[in-house]
Amino acid sequence: TIGHEPDSYEFSTLGGWIATKASGMKQNKYGNIEDIVKEVRVVGAKFNLAQEHKLNKVSFGRVSTGVDLKSLMLGSEGCLGIIASAVIKIWPIAETKQFESVLLPNFDAGIKFIKELSKMRSMKPASARLLDND
Repeated sequence: TIGHEPDSYEFSTLGGWIATKASGMKQNKYGNIEDIVKEVRVVGAKFNLAQEHKLNKVSFGRVSTGVDLKSLMLGSEGCLGIIASAVIKIWPIAETKQFESVLLPNFDAGIKFIKELSKMRSMKPASARLLDND
């Protein structure tokens, strides 16, 4: 799985997620799109841009040779070209899925609970939502 699930998942594309610098519901575990994308290839009316690694090695990690194409395209909204392809991280599909609900006495307690969840590092859930039914 790529783990990236924006609310518009069924109506959107990988190139659109990159161009809008999308965030997904499970970003706690998998990160935002900028954490998932490793490389992009961009096309325009008169150009085809790609920042490729040599010898078919693993995709770039950190780039220190000037502006990298991935950073330039993240959030570009299509102004600089069309994202034609991308290399992304993937994770194994979870063996199980668990869903839990917690009822708290008031919204302030909910805020405190969510803040504590965010400190759980590898144990924090992929997604957490705080709702006020009033």
